[in-house]
Amino acid sequence: MKELELPLAVVISALIKDNKILLIKRVKGDYVGLLGLPGGKIEKDEHLSEAATREIYEESKIKAEFKSYVGIVSEHLIEDGKITNHFLLHLCELEPKTTKITNGVEGKLEWFDLDNIQNMKNKIIPSDFLMIEKMIVNKEKNYYNCVLEKSRDNHTLKKFE
Repeated sequence: MKELELPLAVVISALIKDNKILLIKRVKGDYVGLLGLPGGKIEKDEHLSEAATREIYEESKIKAEFKSYVGIVSEHLIEDGKITNHFLLHLCELEPKTTKITNGVEGKLEWFDLDNIQNMKNKIIPSDFLMIEKMIVNKEKNYYNCVLEKSRDNHTLKKFE
């Protein structure tokens, strides 16, 4: 098991159009098989807004405009009782200039109706689901501490407050 390094700064994008949100079914990384918000690492030479639009374009070929910074989630991923990853998830809202999706190597993308997102709860990364519900739909707080425990392919949300 690798030694925990500094927290990894990640941009997560809520791309919303006509009350629909773009989600990706992950094919690699820690959440294979689950739907999640598109995103990725913030490069050292780019600002948050640039990273958000770049990641959306890389994953979907959708050109988007940065709309707002929604908030941050400090997420610990625990495996075998130890923190293996610490992510600082910067949640941003983007507005797409187009809606036609071109799937890339990260996974299959699809638009989902925000009014029916509750029905998708078991198919979405637990922390991403709560970000959508609390930070995007309900416009609650803009900061959360999160702990996810991974056991094989199962992810159990231990804390989101």
